[in-house]
Order: sequence, then C-alpha cells, then structure tokens
Amino acid sequence: MHGVLAFTAGICTTIAVLLIAFALSGITYYGITPQAALSIAATALVIAVISIVILYSALKAQTYKIETGKEALIGSTGKAATDLTPNGTVRVNGEFWQATIKTEPITKGKTVKVVGLEGMFLIVQEAEETLNSPAR
Repeated sequence: MHGVLAFTAGICTTIAVLLIAFALSGITYYGITPQAALSIAATALVIAVISIVILYSALKAQTYKIETGKEALIGSTGKAATDLTPNGTVRVNGEFWQATIKTEPITKGKTVKVVGLEGMFLIVQEAEETLNSPAR
C-alpha cells in the first residue's frame, strides 16, 4: 500500500512538472494547449499532495503505541479500589480489574503499577507516587 501511494505521488509530480515546463516554454505536447496542460498539471499536483498526505498518515500510524492487550496493561498505573491482601480490585485505565500482589498488602486508594498478567488477574505492586502523576 505504501509503495503504491509513493509511486502515485512520484508519477503525478513528474507529469505535473513536465506539463508545467512544456506550457511555460510554449511547447504543445500531443496537441494539448498550454492552458489545458496547466489544468492537467494542477490536477496531477492535487492528486500527488493527497497521496503524500495519506502516505504520511499511514506511516505515522505505524509508530503509535499499542493500546490494547497485555502490552498496553504492563507498565500502566492505577489505584487500588479495595485492599489487596493478596487479591483485590484495582482501577487501571478507567477499568476495574482483579489483581494480586506478590509483596506486602496494599491499602485501598494507593497507587499501583501493573508488572504482569496471570490469566485475567493483574499482578501489581505499589507505585511510588510523584507530584505530577495523574490519577486514573
């Protein structure tokens, strides 16, 4: 897909540049008047710009962070909705999850960090709260 968009943008740009050059120098190409050549060149440039914008958007989308699944949860922070002794409920990314801890108990309201996933249980540990961390 990316190759097709890049190829289309390149061909349209090349055609537009040639038609503009021919129109400005007064050369008639296959009997096309300079005014018609400029119209076709403008259309080709518009198609090239649209192809480049779509290509840029497609390439940029490949760099986005994964927002679903196990990869998105690990490393996220949240709040303990209940006491974790060792099992309980946490709120991470706006959702309530069953969680378990491998260390000392965590009280309700403390900030937790997801360090793993076991089935449908999040494995969490108490996170160090900072002044700039948003509450989730």
